[in-house]
Amino acid sequence: MLVLTRRTGESIHIYPSDKISPDMTVAELFRDGPFEIHIRKINPGQVRISIKAPNELTILRNELERNPAAKEEKKAAAPHGDRLSAAS
Repeated sequence: MLVLTRRTGESIHIYPSDKISPDMTVAELFRDGPFEIHIRKINPGQVRISIKAPNELTILRNELERNPAAKEEKKAAAPHGDRLSAAS
């Protein structure tokens, strides 16, 4: 499960990971049930949310761009990134 805090105007990007099979169907992606997004806390100007989704998806804060050069720069600053853990 991934837990993030987002402020006003920030977003989250969800897309298939680089390791996903091109043959995977939507039904296979949802085989364990729906993705879960929970609102954990609301403060003025920000919200804390948790996301439970399959490991076949990559979930990134909007400031972590999908292009490889930007990813590498951000990895150096935040070595754990925002990928879901295997415990999801």
